[in-house]
Amino acid sequence: MAIYYTDVASNQIQGVNFPGQTGQTMMTPQPGVQNNPILEGPGRITATYTWTGNEAQYDLINIAIIPSGAMIDPNGRVSSGTTAPATTLTLAIGDNDQGLATNLPIPNPQTAPNSLTVIQAPTWVSGTVYAVGQIVLDATSSPANQTYTCIKATTSSQTTAPHSDTTYWIANSVRYSTAINCAAASGNVSTATGTALYAPYLVSEDCWLQALVATIGSPVAGTVSVFRFEIVDNN
Repeated sequence: MAIYYTDVASNQIQGVNFPGQTGQTMMTPQPGVQNNPILEGPGRITATYTWTGNEAQYDLINIAIIPSGAMIDPNGRVSSGTTAPATTLTLAIGDNDQGLATNLPIPNPQTAPNSLTVIQAPTWVSGTVYAVGQIVLDATSSPANQTYTCIKATTSSQTTAPHSDTTYWIANSVRYSTAINCAAASGNVSTATGTALYAPYLVSEDCWLQALVATIGSPVAGTVSVFRFEIVDNN
């Protein structure tokens, strides 16, 4: 499993683009007008991803940062350029809130180094009782250690791992959209049936909005996909 970055995400992870902040590195070129890509970013995400041709099933594309306390409007779109990005391609849209601490925290110059407390979900344990809303890491998922949310209280008799048990668990990788077909040239595909459509989810800490490559065949290097989503503040 590999992790790739859109143009927005590749700049955000560096903690740059902070004009006016003493000692911070300016980004060249700047993709937008925000001063702080985490705390002062635009409400609308328009992130471009250029395919390398090496992407494979279960790879992840980090689209952009979702700030703590915010939500993503699941009514987003994934668009393609005039050349098809792959022969076959389906993408699911979710996030890695409470995911592995090795993938977080995202660098944030507003805080002192090593001062962040990362909220990492516990690893799922067979036969453990879980309440609705609890989040776990599934060590046997594809890719490994993906987060799942409990949607029905379990009992000690539940021994099926979350990725294989849709009665009790739902993958956070489809929080904003289940897998949608994004293979067409000049496509403009609406996200669909993500769990946030009927159960709005508040992000607990800065995390990545992600596209999971559910299926892919013959990706074309140099082709472009654009992700468009809105960040909704929690009022």
